[in-house]
Amino acid sequence: MRSQIIRLMIGFLCIHFSGIWLSCATDRAPLRVANSLPQNEIAYYNDTFDKFREDLWDRAGYLNKEEQLQNFKQADMRFDNGKLVIRTQTGSFSKGGLGSSFRFRGDFDIQLDCRIDFLKGASGMDQLLNIAVIEINKEIGKADIVVILLFLGEGGYQGWINSRALINGIWNTASKKGMDNFDGSLRFVRTGKNITSLYKKSGASAWNKIKTFHVTGDDMRFGFTLRNYFNRRTSIRALRSISAEFDNFKINAAHGIIEGEI
Repeated sequence: MRSQIIRLMIGFLCIHFSGIWLSCATDRAPLRVANSLPQNEIAYYNDTFDKFREDLWDRAGYLNKEEQLQNFKQADMRFDNGKLVIRTQTGSFSKGGLGSSFRFRGDFDIQLDCRIDFLKGASGMDQLLNIAVIEINKEIGKADIVVILLFLGEGGYQGWINSRALINGIWNTASKKGMDNFDGSLRFVRTGKNITSLYKKSGASAWNKIKTFHVTGDDMRFGFTLRNYFNRRTSIRALRSISAEFDNFKINAAHGIIEGEI
């Protein structure tokens, strides 16, 4: 059951993004989670990615099209100098990522450090890093999900950051903001049934709000992936690998953290 939930979560991470983009703004007002678990209970679930922690994460992958399945290679994942490095394979659809084996109940405030340097002008492939929180125990297309994306399309020279949410089967999007490369932190804060997506570049003091979505208040899991294709792609050349670094998964606050099923 747990593996099915994780595959569902990573599958939703793979859903392509397109549509109308709204505006993105900087929000310096602090977001606070009241009545959080004490830090000594939360600390166990924080991860500096010095090694793979089987008690926290599941490796997972999901493909949406038969054409992708016929030519797919799992991305290389290794732990190097206190960071998780994911690198896609060449010549095929390639992806790697992790999904949490635990879930959040009630309000939460979580963040993840990441870094990606886009390959400018790369043809025959796309570039996409994303993190997501997804409602559990729901069928594909019915679970609420909120995603933060860093991406660059085939042949592009301008990278982007954006956030979107699947709510009751309908996609809601924020605006895309130009982002040549990214080195910083991505963050989700849920209060009640509102989830706010934010980012902050390394060295900055203020968080940039992307958008607040009104979503489920039910339990949610967290996951992240790197891949060399958008969901709509049916053929790929991928002559070059893309890579990203992930570090310092941190739970700033949480009402409840529920262990995964055994």
